[in-house]
Amino acid sequence: MYRLFCNNRTLTANYFSENLLSVDNKCVKNYDDLAEKIMGWLADETVENLDLGDADGEQLALAVKKIFRQAPAAGGVVVIDNQFVAIERHGIPDLPKGHIEKGETPEVAAIREVEEETGIKDLEIIKELPSTWHCYLLDNQWTVKKTSWYLMRTKSGMKNIPQTEEGISKVYLVDKEHIRDFEDRTFASLKTLVPKIILAI
Repeated sequence: MYRLFCNNRTLTANYFSENLLSVDNKCVKNYDDLAEKIMGWLADETVENLDLGDADGEQLALAVKKIFRQAPAAGGVVVIDNQFVAIERHGIPDLPKGHIEKGETPEVAAIREVEEETGIKDLEIIKELPSTWHCYLLDNQWTVKKTSWYLMRTKSGMKNIPQTEEGISKVYLVDKEHIRDFEDRTFASLKTLVPKIILAI
């Protein structure tokens, strides 16, 4: 299922052809009605969630491409001693992540961003986790951010060097007893990752 989070609201659909976001595809027609429905949902904050059900995945992808500027990102869930590394950014529990720079793969960007935001070195990717999608309004332009997530481990152990210039005030470990508190206070998009994190630790 495809989920796009916009603040505390969610767009859901059963199908989504993500590959069409990166190509100039003009073969798919009749997605304007779907784009108008999404734009109406974005404009009307009184409508909490939008369920598009079995909407055509190709039409949905092209509607998303038409409405949103893309800002791909990558991040990591670092497991240390049956706990995972979290950060606090602008007072909200979060996971280390950031924009993918030109020429970077998501894997390289994820390791770089985790190192920069936490100070943790010698990171190794164990496996890919489900991606998350969220949108926001920036300079009057709707932007969609796909974040590619990776489960990681380190040979160097825990560090606590928050990247303060990015609004990060704390780097800390979360154990199983406190994972629900993290889930309750973090962003809606990250709540979908919590079951995978629980399995990892």
